Amino acid sequence: MKKNNSIISIFVLFIAFSCTSEDKILSVGERIEQIVAESDNPAQDGTPSLEDLASAGIQNATGNQASYERAIALAVPTPTTLTELQDIVNNVNDNESGFGNNDILEWYDEFDVDGSPSKSNWTYDIGTGQSGWGNNELQYYTQRSDNVNVADGLLTISAKKENFEGASYTSARLKTEGEYSFTYGKVEVRAKLPASAGTWPAIWMLGANFTTVGWPACGEIDIMEQKGWDKNTISAALHNLSSSGNTENTKETSVAGSTTGFHIYAVNWTAEKIEFSVDGVVFYTYNPTVKTNENWPYTAPQFLILNLAMGGSLGGDIPSDFTESKMEIDYVRVYR
Repeated sequence: MKKNNSIISIFVLFIAFSCTSEDKILSVGERIEQIVAESDNPAQDGTPSLEDLASAGIQNATGNQASYERAIALAVPTPTTLTELQDIVNNVNDNESGFGNNDILEWYDEFDVDGSPSKSNWTYDIGTGQSGWGNNELQYYTQRSDNVNVADGLLTISAKKENFEGASYTSARLKTEGEYSFTYGKVEVRAKLPASAGTWPAIWMLGANFTTVGWPACGEIDIMEQKGWDKNTISAALHNLSSSGNTENTKETSVAGSTTGFHIYAVNWTAEKIEFSVDGVVFYTYNPTVKTNENWPYTAPQFLILNLAMGGSLGGDIPSDFTESKMEIDYVRVYR
């Protein structure tokens, strides 16, 4: 039967194409299409079935069909050997939920195309919001290139002092709302934070259902916030019905050189707990012993937000000589 050697054949073909022609390297989709074409019993959504995996010599391919299919389809880099495919199966087997160790790259933006941020990844909040976005912030958010731009592999959000639409400052607030949201996963953002006092950079997530259930019932996960008057400290926080605003669900950590170098700000969100880290070191874990609708709305999709505010609750007083400050982001990655 053809399927007995289907995956092996595809990997051989993949390597052959890769070595002989730069413009014929098989994509994940093309490789999977070939696997399915040679299979007598393909999975319905076009990824290798467990029978395909077992026939190719993959061990312990007897668990959650959907988890294997998803892990293989989302694997980055694309697996090109049976050993790499076996590693993916092993990772899935390590966790009953099928989410493994949140180590499969599902969504990312490396900001490697100069100009405006990708329209397929990002949308914007525009204006001053209600009561300064609920925090007495002083900026007007725009999507102008003066405030948000991609160049040399970096996304730059610039806060500026200027009179614009009745506000004294401008900046930008990007979000993946309507483009990408997810439930459970690990988010990593490599960023360099603004140096000026009065600035309030934030990397955070908001429940995609906030327009229907409202805030804080939707749940908010603040991966990184930096106070305007303390540039060597960042904080992580969670807002929900049990505690919001000046939430008790928060913790700070010191980050030396946060404004002079890049650091990786991350959250690892599972069904059991939410862990926050900087450069791989966990400094805060949120894990209510008894999870309720009030303290654990984190079972529904959330979307990502990147913004740089001026003044407000955490920005504080803005120096009179302020002219401009920026947050630079090297990449945003979501693993599941």
